[in-house]
Amino acid sequence: MIRTIRALLLPLAAAALISASPAGPAPAQVDALLLKAYGGYKSASLDGPADWQKPVYSAETAALIRDWQKRVDDNLTSLSDFSWFCDCQDWDEKKFRWTRLSLRALGPNRAEVKLRVNAGWDNWSNQRLVLVRQGGRWLIDDLFSDSVPTGIKAILREELAAKPGA
Repeated sequence: MIRTIRALLLPLAAAALISASPAGPAPAQVDALLLKAYGGYKSASLDGPADWQKPVYSAETAALIRDWQKRVDDNLTSLSDFSWFCDCQDWDEKKFRWTRLSLRALGPNRAEVKLRVNAGWDNWSNQRLVLVRQGGRWLIDDLFSDSVPTGIKAILREELAAKPGA
């Protein structure tokens, strides 16, 4: 009897765990966000917004970026020395590409996407984006790359904490 109950409960417990796992974004939603973030590199035009001006960030990250922009004004900092999404200073628009490697839910309304980016020079940059769902949209909450291994938010906070002119 106990074996029968256990045999019945085990599949139910597994089903409960599967249904309890947090739902992440649909791959098509992530791909649309990636196109907004990375799509501009498919053009030679420099007329588009800088990576930090694109409407792809969570409210918290966008607020940090606004504070950082006010603070740095026209002065270059480590974050304004390269393009965040290509992890480069220059790219070949004809060869630029990105590949989504993985997508996983981190919790309710949080997900992680890992990708590889090629600026067109036969070298790849590994990147990790933490996404959050806000206002019905998936947005980038943090970006980790070879240039910012601690994440964009950590570097923004560091630069905001530094004394002006230091």
